[in-house]
Parts: sequence; C-alpha cells; structure tokens
Amino acid sequence: MKPKQIIISILAVLFVFPLMGTFAQQAANSGSIEVITTFDYPGTGNSTLPQKINERGDIVGEFIDSLGVTRAFVRFSDGSFSAPIVDPNDTVGFTEGRGINNSRTVCGDYVGSDGNSHGFFLSGGTFTEYDVPGATSTAVLGINDVADFAGAFDPGSGILQGFVSVGGTITSFSVPGAIATLAYQLNNSNQLVVGYYIDNVCFAKHGEPPRDRKALKLLKLS
Repeated sequence: MKPKQIIISILAVLFVFPLMGTFAQQAANSGSIEVITTFDYPGTGNSTLPQKINERGDIVGEFIDSLGVTRAFVRFSDGSFSAPIVDPNDTVGFTEGRGINNSRTVCGDYVGSDGNSHGFFLSGGTFTEYDVPGATSTAVLGINDVADFAGAFDPGSGILQGFVSVGGTITSFSVPGAIATLAYQLNNSNQLVVGYYIDNVCFAKHGEPPRDRKALKLLKLS
C-alpha cells in the first residue's frame, strides 16, 4: 500500500500525543478520571485501536494482527466482540472502523484494488459503499444518530478536505493554509463538527521539532 493512500489512517496517531498532554493539564481542574477497563481484540499479537464509543457503551475500532492485516471490530457494551469486520471490496487487508451511533451503524474506510481509501457503512449485516462524488479517496470518520456523517476526502489534489453530509447534502471545507483537514465527528443537532488539521509541515526534518500541529477545532454549522 502506498504511503499516500494510508495518510488518513496515520494522521490520528500523529496528534494523539500532543493532545494527551493537553487533557492531562485540564484533568487536574476538572475532576477525576477512572480507568474502567482495558481490552484487546481476542487473538495473539493483536494491536487494538479503539476509535469511537456510543451512548450504549459500544466501542468501534480496528485491530492489526501479527501479519499486519487491519480489521474493524465492535466491542459491545456487555464486553463481547464482533467478528472481524471486513468490507467486501477490501482487497489488501485494510478495513477500519471509525464511528458508531446508537443504532449500531458502523462507518469506516477500506482500501480497494485501486489502492485508494473508500468509505463504508455497516448496518444489520449489510455494507453500503460511500465515496464523495469525484473524490480519489474517501474516509467516513463519524456518524450521528440521524445518520448524518463526517469525514475527509482527496479531491485529486493530494490535499485532504473535511466534509459533512447532512440530509444528503455534502458540505466540504478546508482550514486556510492546511495540507489536510479532517472532520472527525458531528453532533446529533448537526450544529458542531470536531476534527483536526495540519499546517504546512506534516513530518519534521531530522533534528527539527514538528511544527504547526492543530487539533480538536470546532466548526459551527449554519
């Protein structure tokens, strides 16, 4: 798989660590945090990456097995796990679970035979494929309880844009000067979107600190 095609997947990892410091600073003044449980997707050698949780306590995410194959999963509120979730059009062993709503509709992305990311929804055992019209790659990153959703896409320029789909109408946007903008989740009232973006440098050169990392920005929808 080409590095360009998996950039959507690795962007979240790049920004977790700066955010952890921010949350740790806030936690001292905002109450206590309790670790309820830890878990891994069943199997030897799996790396487990939870992504979202719904109000029922169901968790969606992905796991990477010992062979490097990525599969989506749901950990249900009773602690049981779904079977590995594999989009039928995944030809390279890369399906990610990115969002889940209270109806247990899962959204995510996979890599197809063209080497590009494509979005999907999974509801009641049925997959529905989704691409932003005209996009070379699409990732559906979050879904709310009325089935409106948010994500990111590449229009062909190599610069990722964020998008929201509300009532079937797509609105795309980019932070000025950013090389990537990703909409990670929208609320049930469709008034706020949370996500992150990258300014001009994604990876630091040797000996230089990373620059211009931005995260958890709120966009108010009119």
